[in-house]
Amino acid sequence: MIEEIRKIHDEHKVKISERRIAEKVSATGLDDFVRYLHSPWRIIWSNLLAGIFRGLGFIIGATVVIAITVYILVQVLGSLPIVGEFFQGVGNFVSDLQEGASTLKSLGH
Repeated sequence: MIEEIRKIHDEHKVKISERRIAEKVSATGLDDFVRYLHSPWRIIWSNLLAGIFRGLGFIIGATVVIAITVYILVQVLGSLPIVGEFFQGVGNFVSDLQEGASTLKSLGH
């Protein structure tokens, strides 16, 4: 009889510890991650969006860095004879592009 009570008590302890483990796993978000791994379309979609936004961020960041670099080089090296003429030309080219874009915008294109 005592053996049966101990056996029931031990089974109850195991059930309680299993429940605690399940609660802790659920609290860590591991169950959501497992569901994510079992859904290939969700993985494809999230990677596609991440790739699009990485590419967009790279293009915007590179544009800003190049624009700032060209501006600084025109300001610093604009007075040098050979190099200055090149960077003045680059600066004029960028200005012409901006004027052309604003003209097209004002025409409604």
